[in-house]
Amino acid sequence: MLSIKFEGDKFTNKLRGIQLAAIPEAQKKSLYKFGFLNKKKMMPYMSRLFKNPVPLTLSSVLYKVENEDSMFFFIKSIKGKGNSPRKYLAPVEQRMAGGLAPAYETKFSYWLRNYSGLGLSNRYPIPVLKSDAVEQNKYGTGMKASQYSKIKAGLIKSKGSGKITGNQYKYFAVPSNGKRPTNKLGDGIYRVKGGNVGLLFTLAKRKPQVARKFEFFAQTKRHLDKDMPYIFKSELRKSLAKIRWYM
Repeated sequence: MLSIKFEGDKFTNKLRGIQLAAIPEAQKKSLYKFGFLNKKKMMPYMSRLFKNPVPLTLSSVLYKVENEDSMFFFIKSIKGKGNSPRKYLAPVEQRMAGGLAPAYETKFSYWLRNYSGLGLSNRYPIPVLKSDAVEQNKYGTGMKASQYSKIKAGLIKSKGSGKITGNQYKYFAVPSNGKRPTNKLGDGIYRVKGGNVGLLFTLAKRKPQVARKFEFFAQTKRHLDKDMPYIFKSELRKSLAKIRWYM
């Protein structure tokens, strides 16, 4: 008579240990994979939400994995020339509620109100994209950065701190230091050459408002609830397959 005793507790305890050993690696790889997937999924979402968003906006959702238990998502921030996605997307981000929020103030607007010396501290420039004088960017969403630079330089010269030479545009603001020209032009920033006057910006008396519609947190949470269970199961199977154990 052959008697065999199967020590099931020992086997199951070892199996549990193997599963537990595989979890940290599976979790960390799952976080990286989900971060990449969420970034990819946010691009078409933002394309539907915003009108002709530029590549900088579409690629602005970033992530960082801290360890196998945590990660975080954030919006890209840039320094130097241009406007930072983290700043211009913040007003449209929907947190607790929707509604309206003050729009992001561009670097040109901030300069015009605070440093131009034109007495426009309570005016906000809004590009007139339908104007023939405005050079639109290739996405049709705003003015070219190079034209902003030309306008800024032209306005500085208009105060007498520089000289306009050759066949150049002359730039001026209405009003300027409380004064208005006699030709009854509406409030705005203009350029003129010869007899042609072109409107570049209107000047709003109140800071523009934008709708809070960018569901950065909520959209990421939807992707997490939908995709993470499948990602983790797949990564756990891969981690378990790599572990060699002997009974």
